Amino acid sequence: MSDILFGNNNRHAVKKLSDRYFKSNKSRNIIAVIAIVLTAVLFTAIFTLGSGLIDTVQEQNIRKAGGDGQAVLSYISDDIYNDIEGNSLIEKIAYTKAVSYRIKNEGLEKWRSDLWYMDDTALAFARYEPTTGRRPEAENEIIADTKTLDALGIKAGIGETVSLKYEIKGTEYETDFVLCGFWETDSLSNIGRMIVSKSFIDSHSDILEYTYREDNDYSGVVTAYIMFHGKGDIESKISRLLSETGYTCDIMGGSPKEENYIIARVSPAYQSSDLFENPTLLISGAAGILFIIVTGYLIIYNIFQISVIQDIQAYGQLKTLGTTKRQIKKMIHRQAANLSLTGVPIGLLIGFFLGRALVPFLMNGTIYTAEAGITVTANPLIFIGAAAFAVFTVLISVQKPAKIAGTVSPIEAIKYTENDSSAFSGKKHTHKNSAHRAKIYRMALANLGRNRKRTVLVIVSMTLSLVLFNTVFTFSSGFDIDKYIAKFVNTDFVISTADYFQFRYETSSNDLSESFIETVMESDCFEAGGRLYTARILEENFSAESSAFSNYNTDENGNPLVDLYGADDFLLKNMEVVEGEIDWQALKTGKYVLLNVECDDNGNMIDNPDVKAGDTVRFNHVSMDGLSSVTDNRFDLTVMAKVCANENTATTRNTGGTRFYMPTENFLPLCASPHLVSFPFNVKSGTDAQMKELLEGYVKDIEPYMDFDCRETYVSSFENLTSLIVTIGGTLSIVIGFIGIVNFVNSVLTSIIARRKEFAMLQSIGMTGKQLKKLLSYEGLYYSAGTILASVVFGTLFSVIIVKGISDGIWFFTYRFVMWPMLVIYPCLIILTVLIPALLYKQISKASIIDRLRQN
Repeated sequence: MSDILFGNNNRHAVKKLSDRYFKSNKSRNIIAVIAIVLTAVLFTAIFTLGSGLIDTVQEQNIRKAGGDGQAVLSYISDDIYNDIEGNSLIEKIAYTKAVSYRIKNEGLEKWRSDLWYMDDTALAFARYEPTTGRRPEAENEIIADTKTLDALGIKAGIGETVSLKYEIKGTEYETDFVLCGFWETDSLSNIGRMIVSKSFIDSHSDILEYTYREDNDYSGVVTAYIMFHGKGDIESKISRLLSETGYTCDIMGGSPKEENYIIARVSPAYQSSDLFENPTLLISGAAGILFIIVTGYLIIYNIFQISVIQDIQAYGQLKTLGTTKRQIKKMIHRQAANLSLTGVPIGLLIGFFLGRALVPFLMNGTIYTAEAGITVTANPLIFIGAAAFAVFTVLISVQKPAKIAGTVSPIEAIKYTENDSSAFSGKKHTHKNSAHRAKIYRMALANLGRNRKRTVLVIVSMTLSLVLFNTVFTFSSGFDIDKYIAKFVNTDFVISTADYFQFRYETSSNDLSESFIETVMESDCFEAGGRLYTARILEENFSAESSAFSNYNTDENGNPLVDLYGADDFLLKNMEVVEGEIDWQALKTGKYVLLNVECDDNGNMIDNPDVKAGDTVRFNHVSMDGLSSVTDNRFDLTVMAKVCANENTATTRNTGGTRFYMPTENFLPLCASPHLVSFPFNVKSGTDAQMKELLEGYVKDIEPYMDFDCRETYVSSFENLTSLIVTIGGTLSIVIGFIGIVNFVNSVLTSIIARRKEFAMLQSIGMTGKQLKKLLSYEGLYYSAGTILASVVFGTLFSVIIVKGISDGIWFFTYRFVMWPMLVIYPCLIILTVLIPALLYKQISKASIIDRLRQN
């Protein structure tokens, strides 16, 4: 439809006019393009970070889990596998069978490596396909990772002999294998793998029978990794699969006591989908996008608002010539589109590489690591989404300026000047005469009042970056390293066997040596410590006659097995009491026990058995005799209190059953063969490095089968986390701060250009150039004063209300009110806002007063 009364099509004329106005505003175009680039950079960077985080987390979870596959069926037999593998729900299924978890070769004390069989799908899922050589076929062929070969002292070469000593169900074997392939050990893996052929397990089927339910022996156990057809809820697919094949699991409400019960779970690699179901993360993401839109809007709107006001007389003249409101709006939208065509692609490119560069920092601040490799692909959705949001921000930013240009009447436009801030509002202001009006600082303040909206927008855009900058440092300074580390290890050091730290305590034949403990206690660095004892599951167990506890493993009467520990006072007193009270004298009588419960990061119970402090529980001592178990002793203990014990210092690190604790002297008589698990201890202040050096020398030169862990291991992960906050938040603050400064420069520059004639008139009646620069510097000073005042008020409110509220939900955060980051920035802000106007005026003052008076 044509815009002119007689049906003339003026599209070409409007296009031509728009392009001419576009070319005549070079300074505005440059600043607008910078603003659009920065907006697109922020959108692209945040989308790239999100995409890179999700992809990398999933890839690393697959590698940590030991294989791909949406679902994992653990500890199953060949019969169960055969029942399930042909189901129509399954797209791919990987078959793995454990041969031996007990490799006896020297060199593997501190590097755990197990013997398995894996089919072709499993090798592909686990990333164990040989990079050199081929898969094993003959009975005596084997493949392995390079770190395992190195630990065994075997050269990584095809045809090398791999002599292994290993144990299967209590019997030791020795076999000479031939290496037919190998692969580089994954940096994320803390265990090695040696893979035998199908021929090997077929010829040894008699010793690889499934007996896990009877003796908890892993040899012969099958683990299946499943990839389902299509997308959708994985748990519901697991339930349907097991229902159709006649089995049950926890997801379906099954119990380990049921004959058809199996352990089935969603693979950790595919639990990242929970990111999209987490309302906190979704709200945070939406808030981040909204924040960028508001930030981009502030500067782009201000640029076009100033530009329209600067050209308002020209638009009024066009209205006089018959140009319609719609045509003028089209002209402005076309200019915005031209700027977007330049700014958005540049912003997308810069944002992608910026986001890609920040992903490693983001990963290192989590439980994942950038050293293991990051996955950031040039996903088209990143660019489509970022471009869409950037263009949307530009469009909403130019709506009001376009409306002003289209609705202003010719008369209002012709008479408008910078002095008349109410030209479009219809409001009239009276000006009182005052002797003070001649003061430069008062003139500067009055000038800012001409266009209050523009002044407020500039102050708000600069305030945003300061508040964000202060928030970043409030968070980084509030993270409590002691709270963080206590979650992982609540003592300075833990010593034990190398097997303990390789999570194979139950299958180990080694105990922590008393000579290692004596070496520690004799050191001048030692302050206090305690021993931890328990039984080995393959020798003897404890069970509880109570339905309040559950375990896949039970005694011959169906009672769930539990973990009973004997602990010295040092360990018992380090446990957090969450229900009841501990009477230490009564606890020593041997009639009481402490019940461990699982707690969340804030110390709240999340797995609370239906047993109260004061209740009595009957325990059974179960002796193992090969594949059979015999209950040979029963005793009653009263639960004195419920405690939360640290898993890394008060367990075998192979947790699963319900845990109970009692004093060492009461526990030892209950066990036929008690084993010394570990010795956690603290050192005197400032002696950590000295003790670490002592322990390193001991486990290297005296007892290689021993090892240790210390707080320092977790300090680096904490530092990575705080570094993440400062890097990501600081980068965002700098970008938004730059936007604020650009907004300020644009506002001052366009104001100076619009007031060139006014300045020339002031100079013609006696004002010097020095006084004009002083006037502009005062205006800048008022901008900085407004920004400082606003940032103090809103920064304080945001910190006390929002940041404190968020920090209350972070378990290792101790809120501290800080203002110093903004105080550091204020002098720089004042210098910039005072110098920039004076420097900009210098550029336009090169023209003579007469030339400037002649300008329209």
